[in-house]
Amino acid sequence: MSPEIILDITEEEYEKEGSKFITFPPNAKVGDLEYRDIEIGMVDWDTPGSSMKVPVTVTEEGPDRGKEAKISFGVRPGGIWKGKEIYLAITGTNMPMKQGSDGKMHPYIDPMELVGKPAVGLWQWESGHAGGDESKPIVYYAKLNALMPAGSKPKAEDLGI
Repeated sequence: MSPEIILDITEEEYEKEGSKFITFPPNAKVGDLEYRDIEIGMVDWDTPGSSMKVPVTVTEEGPDRGKEAKISFGVRPGGIWKGKEIYLAITGTNMPMKQGSDGKMHPYIDPMELVGKPAVGLWQWESGHAGGDESKPIVYYAKLNALMPAGSKPKAEDLGI
């Protein structure tokens, strides 16, 4: 008989634990979508000088309440389009502009203007190799792919359900 192993986690901590991913129905197919009411966290650099991350927390009642995710966007030509979409969804306006040291106008973000704002997150059921390593098996997961304005979550009848 092997010795018992007591884990360094309390019963209360154990009971609170669950998947970090939002829930999808058990029969979800790749490409299926789920929408959740969210709140925006503190926007910050994901990769300094290259991409920014927008952390979100699910706010609606249900099994996903309190779950966190992030969506990222590039800050250079070819990648800023996603940032434009995200900023517009959160604020209802385009990013403001400020004059840079080169004398030209540049978009800027004041994270304090975004933190705490409500929005809707759109997650998609996706598949890929574990850790992006093609030698590993295919896994299925929920990925936050877009943000939409608060109150814009489609109703079941809008989705043909």
